[in-house]
Amino acid sequence: MRKYELNTSYEANMPNEIGFTLDSKYDVRIGDERFYNLMGETIFTAFNGLVYPDDVSVFEDFADSGMEKQYCVVRCLIKNGTYRWMLLIKKRIYQVGTEKMTEFAAQDIIVVSNDFGIYFRGVRKYRSILNVIDEKIFEYDADKKMLTIYCYRNNKSELFERVKLDEWQEESIRKGYVTGDDITQFKALCTNIESGVSSFAIKFSSSIMSKGGRVDNLLFKGQTIYGEDNRDVVGIICEPDRRIRTVQENTDADEAKMDSATGIYNKKTVTDMITEDIKNQVASGKERNMYLIVLDIDNFKSVNDSYGHYFGDEVIKAFADALSHAVGDRGIVGRIGGDEFMALVSDISVEELRIMLKSMRKGLKLSLAQKQPEYMFSTSIGISQYGKDGSEFETLFKIADAALYIAKEKGKDRYIIYDYDKHGDVLADMKHSVTIGNEIMKPMAKYELATKIVVDANLGRISVMDTLFEIMDKLNIHGISIFTGENMECIYSTGHYKKKVKNASYVYADNYDKHFDEYGVYIVNNLASLTLNYPEVFKLLGSNNICSCIQIKLPDSKGQEYMFQFDIFGTNRRKWSDVDVAMLRMVAVGMVNAISERLTD
Repeated sequence: MRKYELNTSYEANMPNEIGFTLDSKYDVRIGDERFYNLMGETIFTAFNGLVYPDDVSVFEDFADSGMEKQYCVVRCLIKNGTYRWMLLIKKRIYQVGTEKMTEFAAQDIIVVSNDFGIYFRGVRKYRSILNVIDEKIFEYDADKKMLTIYCYRNNKSELFERVKLDEWQEESIRKGYVTGDDITQFKALCTNIESGVSSFAIKFSSSIMSKGGRVDNLLFKGQTIYGEDNRDVVGIICEPDRRIRTVQENTDADEAKMDSATGIYNKKTVTDMITEDIKNQVASGKERNMYLIVLDIDNFKSVNDSYGHYFGDEVIKAFADALSHAVGDRGIVGRIGGDEFMALVSDISVEELRIMLKSMRKGLKLSLAQKQPEYMFSTSIGISQYGKDGSEFETLFKIADAALYIAKEKGKDRYIIYDYDKHGDVLADMKHSVTIGNEIMKPMAKYELATKIVVDANLGRISVMDTLFEIMDKLNIHGISIFTGENMECIYSTGHYKKKVKNASYVYADNYDKHFDEYGVYIVNNLASLTLNYPEVFKLLGSNNICSCIQIKLPDSKGQEYMFQFDIFGTNRRKWSDVDVAMLRMVAVGMVNAISERLTD
């Protein structure tokens, strides 16, 4: 590598952090040993002379900004004549006489990134070890005076207690979890934790772990970790008198819990674990974000039919692996039958859940596509929320399953987070032989929605595609296409169509146009009605999994004709209500104006 080039290679002998102090002219007044080893023993220039020319203004603005800006990334020249990416950290500003001094630390981004990878692998290794031991773990944050007791199960942290130390001590004695002579030992434990004794081991009998349910002989073993500005106490809680099971007993028990085809929990185990987690949450009385997720692979039967059951098994295993990776230590994952899976994720916000689900769907699609690139894999997902939708497993599962059904009805390849205001009382009657649309919205609400969509589209507040997405979402429509021109070429299309929508030139052939009423509307409640007179149209629409649709033809102000097609996929055909038809035509009329103006810009 030539001198003065950017060096992005990892070099093991480089320090991950150096320290130095600059005066107001950016001159190096002092540096630690690692600074001179990296930058050179003698520095004859101000530090901004070591910064890559294009980054100098960024560095000087950062250095002069006081403590308002604490971080900056620039390229710095090191003693071997190459530039390295450095994260500069402003530590403090102080005066020496009349001179202002600024203390910095600099971290080599490549080295730190590599070290982080090593540390992260180490963390994963020790988490895996914690996952197979029975001991509970406790931590004490001296700054917040907060005690946390937890264990690892299924690669996630399961919380037993999170409380102020003094409150824990007072409550345990008041409720009789610790009694008699054991109170002295228990108080000694709390004192050792609070005062930060370097190491300790205290044994006593108590029912604190079971909240008064049973008395255990407990051994608290802990150590204090001191940082620059903080102190933490960590340790484990052992039960010395617990009966130790043999290795074979553990192995047999674990095998009974797992699904042999995928290596994740089987239906009984994942159901029992999720049920237990929900019951524990109810018993704790504390607020906690928990979401039950039910999902499956779209059109999985066609995978088996097309590629065989052996390949289908590979797809199931790949799906399970990708799902487990996506959920990680945030929840429990299991297979509940065939291509159906279930998960419980905890301690994330709804925004984080949406990001996770979006990433999950794309990750699952990519992992399955690697198995058979020419097949269009997708997954449908239904979600219910603990507390908001119910506090029992059975209720949450039924609602999540109903949300999954809604995702299927909307065209698959999507997730639905259940919302009562939006989806109604799905527990009353979820499955219908005929899809009747979103009856949750009252007629007036639909007209108000149509008005809002038209206004927003014409004022440019919302794009055409976003408009189509909103219509699909609010009215449970699976696909929408817009056509125009002499051959009715498709100019906009969204939905999970099997084939690319190209044109609708058939509207000008074989007297097809006569089916549109005086408002330009043609309602196809059942696609089979086209079989006799328009077999080619039936074949074309049927090839895209369409079972019913509404077609609306309208001219713009210049006489150019457009056709909007609103489609329902699958086998449950749509019975379109008069309100739905009127609303969709209202939207189409408004959007023709918006679209025609954009096409002529």
